[in-house]
Amino acid sequence: MIKTYENTLRKIIVDILGASDNSDYKIPEEIKEKWLEKRKFEKEKNDGFLFEKRIIYYSDFLDLKTIIIKNWDKFEPIFKNKNRFLVFFEEINQYKNSINQSRALTKSQEEMLSGITTDLKNSYTVYTNKNNNRNDYFLAINTVSDNLGTTWNKSGVNQKPILKVGDEYELLIDANDPKDRDIEYEIYHFAGTLRIHQQTNRFNFKISEELISENTMLVVKVFTPKSKYKNESILKIHITVLPEIS
Repeated sequence: MIKTYENTLRKIIVDILGASDNSDYKIPEEIKEKWLEKRKFEKEKNDGFLFEKRIIYYSDFLDLKTIIIKNWDKFEPIFKNKNRFLVFFEEINQYKNSINQSRALTKSQEEMLSGITTDLKNSYTVYTNKNNNRNDYFLAINTVSDNLGTTWNKSGVNQKPILKVGDEYELLIDANDPKDRDIEYEIYHFAGTLRIHQQTNRFNFKISEELISENTMLVVKVFTPKSKYKNESILKIHITVLPEIS
C-alpha cells in the first residue's frame, strides 16, 4: 500500500511536470545526479533492456515532497490544502520507516494508510476528470511507453520505433479507472497470432517474424472485468519491424 501511495505521487508529478530528464522539478542538481546514477545502475544490470527510463521513478520518497512543495502552485488544484498534504505525507513516511526497521504496522495504522492512499487516488481522479463527466465512469489509457523511450497517448504526435526480429520488447501501460476497479490488460497484433492477456500492466515479449512490417499495428486494450457495464479503453500503436540480420 505504501508503494501505491508513492507511485501515485509519481504519476501525479509526471502528469503535471512531465517525465523527461529535463522536466523542471526544481530540485538541487546533486539530487538529480543520484537519480541518474540509480538509473544507470539499473540499465547496466538489465543489459540496457526492460528498465524504467523515467527519471522520477528513481527518486527517494522524500524527494517527492520536495518537488510538490517547490511547485505548489501547480499541485494546489489537486491537493487543495498544503498542511493537510504534509500531515498525510509525514504519516506515510513514519509507516515507511517502521517497515524498513522490520516493525509491523498496527491494525489502526494499516487502516490509516489505506485511507490516506485512497484519498490521494480520489483527489487525483477528481482532478483529471473535473472537466469531463464521462470520465467519472469509464477508465482511460493515459500512456503506453516502451523500453526504447517511446511514449504513445491519444493526443499528440506519436513516434514509431524501429525493432528487428529477435528483440526483447517491453511495453508499460499507464491506465486509470475513476472508480478504482481492478484493471486487466491485453496486447494483440491486429493481423497475427500475438495476443497477451494479463492482470499486470508491464508486458515483455520477443519480436517474431509475423510482426515484420514497416507499419505493424499493435492494439493495447484495458478493461475492468467486474464492472456492471462495458468499461474498456483501446489505444493503437505502430512499430516498424525489420527482418533478423543474417
